[in-house]
Amino acid sequence: MRKQSAFLLVAFLVVVALSMAACGSKTPPPPTEVHVKMSEFKIEMDKTSIPAGPVKFIVENVGTMEHEAVLELAGDVDKPFEVNGKESEAPDMEPGKSATLEWTIDKPGQYQLACHVVGHYEAGMVTVFTVTAP
Repeated sequence: MRKQSAFLLVAFLVVVALSMAACGSKTPPPPTEVHVKMSEFKIEMDKTSIPAGPVKFIVENVGTMEHEAVLELAGDVDKPFEVNGKESEAPDMEPGKSATLEWTIDKPGQYQLACHVVGHYEAGMVTVFTVTAP
């Protein structure tokens, strides 16, 4: 009888331990890093496809003019949207400056990073990238 009670106690403790481990909070995945270089009149990204989730854009203005980085749905010009309650637009960057922009993009699809300083978008300062399902 004692052996059976001890066995049941051990089995119970194992089940409790496994249940607690399964209920532990998940650590969010680290952000996907995307390096971006902006110059007259182009935007270059080191990735054209990224998984849905947190993204860290490391944007560098290597040009001679001021630029900005605006995250938009591809083809949806002049409609920056909010990501995580934050506007998806970075402040203007002077030549030689850089900025780190962190957003979580949850929905797969086509997105674009664009510069809307007067005349820059029209001159081709936009790049399209794909967000895939995680």
